[in-house]
Amino acid sequence: MKLKLIFIFLILMMFDAGFAQRPKAYFGISAGLSKPQGDFASTNFEEGEAGFALNGFNLNLMYAHRLTYNFGITGSLVFNAHSFDGEALKSEIAADSLDFPLTAAAKSWGGGGILGGPFLYFPLGKFFNIDIRTLIGLYSVYSPEADVTGKMQNGEDFRLRLLKYNGIGFSYDLGTTLRFKFGSTSYLMFNADYFSSKPNFNDVKWLDNNGTVTTRTFKKEFSMLNLTIGLGYAL
Repeated sequence: MKLKLIFIFLILMMFDAGFAQRPKAYFGISAGLSKPQGDFASTNFEEGEAGFALNGFNLNLMYAHRLTYNFGITGSLVFNAHSFDGEALKSEIAADSLDFPLTAAAKSWGGGGILGGPFLYFPLGKFFNIDIRTLIGLYSVYSPEADVTGKMQNGEDFRLRLLKYNGIGFSYDLGTTLRFKFGSTSYLMFNADYFSSKPNFNDVKWLDNNGTVTTRTFKKEFSMLNLTIGLGYAL
């Protein structure tokens, strides 16, 4: 019975402390490095789901609201852009018994999502605090349009073309934010996040050198490590 009373008392203290503490909420914007992982970074053309993605850019808009002293809810809008490794794609295709030079041109991967979930808040002194969060949501991504061209030994043009396509899928994010207070309501933010999604792509089209259209439907895993820095404000 005593243990139950102690437990209830601690819970009530958390709620009381939470509503007595300020600030109650944070808003922040950060940007920085997005490093592709797994299949998204793979350059093995035979795997089929290789993303040929290079290091890119991440933008994060975040809002966090504390419900108690150590617990709250948070939401994020995330945007990513990654260059496509056209040289690696060219090398993979050239390795398939082609004995003439190729050139490759490709645009970039681009995606965005909305996520939300719980977070834990821990003060680290007067000027620092940290939170740990687990978010889930939806992610939409657009592929780059890629062209590989060359001149065959008989003088004919060679061309492979991947058309632009879009996919949407469930996503999750595991992350942490360290805040350094440098004004009455201003914070410098350092974020580290592991983001993953597996959108479904329907009717993705390849055009081969004979003009034949090959259509595929598949899921591709998008995983990335995001390291960003930005500014936050207490509300």
